[in-house]
Amino acid sequence: MGQTVCRKFTSDGLAHNLILGFIPAYARVINANAAVDEVMIMEYFNLMGDAQEVWYYPVNDQGTTTAVSIVKKASAGYISKYDTGVIGGARVSCTFDDTGGTAVDLITCTNTGQVPVNHDKIKLVASGGLPTNLGERLNYYVIDSETYGVGTFRISLTKGGAAIDFGSDGTPANYFINLSKQAPSVTGGKGITIAATFMSDSDVIFVLAIEGDTDKDIGDVALL
Repeated sequence: MGQTVCRKFTSDGLAHNLILGFIPAYARVINANAAVDEVMIMEYFNLMGDAQEVWYYPVNDQGTTTAVSIVKKASAGYISKYDTGVIGGARVSCTFDDTGGTAVDLITCTNTGQVPVNHDKIKLVASGGLPTNLGERLNYYVIDSETYGVGTFRISLTKGGAAIDFGSDGTPANYFINLSKQAPSVTGGKGITIAATFMSDSDVIFVLAIEGDTDKDIGDVALL
C-alpha cells in the first residue's frame, strides 16, 4: 500500500516546497485562513490536466448559472509536482566487507562525522556496484553500531533484526543516506509545490497526501 501523509505549516507568503518523499497520486490542500471570496480547498491529481477544475455549487444557488470554485487545480500552477530527482540529505561514502576483517557483512563509513546509530534507517546509493544481496530501492536498519568501532556497523531489513548476508563486497564507490537524520530542504526530495498565489503570510495550511499504490481494484473484492 502507498503512504498517506498529513502535514500542517504556516505560510510565509511565498511558494512552499512540501517534501513528502514521494509524488502523490492525490493531495488535498486547505487554507484555514482563506477569505470568503478566496479558494479555500485545492485538490491535486497526478493524472489530471493542468487546466481542469472541480466546481462546487452552493445548495441555494443551484438554480443560477454562477458556480463557486472552491476546489481546483488551476492552470496557473497552484499545485505542481516537486521532484529534484535526488533524495534530500548528505550521502556518505562507505565500503562493504562480506567475509574479511573482524566479522562478516560489515559497512564502514569513510567519513566518521556521519556515523549512524542502531535503528537508524538508511538507503543505499550505488555508484560502482552494491554487494550481490543489497539494493537501492530498499530501506535498511542499522544494527551493531556499538560493536565494531566508530563508523562500522551491520544492517537488517527490520529494526533489531538479523544481519543481512551481503553475498559479495560490491565494487566501490558506494554510498548511503541516513533517512533518520536527513534534513529536508528545498534542494532535495519529492513532493508538491504550493504556489504563493494560494496563500498569504501567516495563513495556516493543512495537507493530506496519498502516494496511491494500487492494492486491489474494486472488482477484485468480494462484497458481502
